[in-house]
Amino acid sequence: MKRIRRIVAVLFLLMTVTACNEFQQIANQAQQMVNLKNCTFSVNGINQIKMMGIDLSKGMNKNNLSAVQLLSVTNSLLNKKLPVSFNVNLDVNNPNGIAASLGKMDYIISLNNKEVISSTFTDGFSIPANSKGQVAIPITTDLFQLFSGETADAILNLAFKLAGAQSSPVNLGVKVKPYIKVNNTSLAYPDYITINKVLQ
Repeated sequence: MKRIRRIVAVLFLLMTVTACNEFQQIANQAQQMVNLKNCTFSVNGINQIKMMGIDLSKGMNKNNLSAVQLLSVTNSLLNKKLPVSFNVNLDVNNPNGIAASLGKMDYIISLNNKEVISSTFTDGFSIPANSKGQVAIPITTDLFQLFSGETADAILNLAFKLAGAQSSPVNLGVKVKPYIKVNNTSLAYPDYITINKVLQ
């Protein structure tokens, strides 16, 4: 009889500990979701722009290309291709008194209301308490395929606009859905956060 009581007592203790752990996990998830909702996201800018492997420095335009580079770009446009790559830099401001950790982040990037890419940033990161962090989202696309209805000059100007050249403004749209990870469980932000920036 004593042995049965002992077993019952142990089982009760295990159930209590398990219930406490589950409650603590739920509490942690709720607190981290609150912390994440308090964070704000903004577009800091674009950098590391490359067009067909050519580094485009700030303010550069087609007149700054060498004869060889210009010939290569012209041939690419004739073949209806203009591959570019760049980073979209996001600032994440964490006003909370504790760090905000993100496990991953879905994102949608658009230029002039045309979707460039929809993917997931899988590198987790943490923003310290009362601090601002930055996330660089790498983008690779083909501007000619994306803007096939535009003229070759307009598409080329868009590529240089990403580097800050003087031309028509470009609307950069960013949608992000961050996730937090608590005890191996990913919790998504309720909806996409929409950020718009006009590249003047």
